[in-house]
Amino acid sequence: MATIDTVAIKQAISQVFVDGNRQGWVLAGYEDRSNHIVLQGSGFGKPEEVQPLLREDEFQYVMVRIPDQKDDHPTVRDILIGWQGPKVKIVERGKKNTHFGTVKAVMSPVHATLTAVSVKNFNEATIRQKFGFNSGSHMID
Repeated sequence: MATIDTVAIKQAISQVFVDGNRQGWVLAGYEDRSNHIVLQGSGFGKPEEVQPLLREDEFQYVMVRIPDQKDDHPTVRDILIGWQGPKVKIVERGKKNTHFGTVKAVMSPVHATLTAVSVKNFNEATIRQKFGFNSGSHMID
């Protein structure tokens, strides 16, 4: 079972995802290989800013805000992405996948959830392509 630093993560979300802010991100991950999920960073830029913070041997969770249009009106989309580093072992992958619901309860509300396994494709264009209703796969690979 995972524990989560709800206060710090929700505080970061409330600072980054304010009305009028059209982009930003909040990153959470595991503290010292434990099952305790903590805030690892936040920012007001595009999802590409998170790329250097994604670790190949860890599970992490990223909430991103990207600008969008709906009926010719500007809006935003908040998306929760579960990062699965390509070097995470199969057994750990299975265990950590069960924590996604706990994380989603804290890092919310969101318009969509995705899974990412590729740093090079972790960008606004790919996220925009994958979160749509008719997008098929919700995997950033």
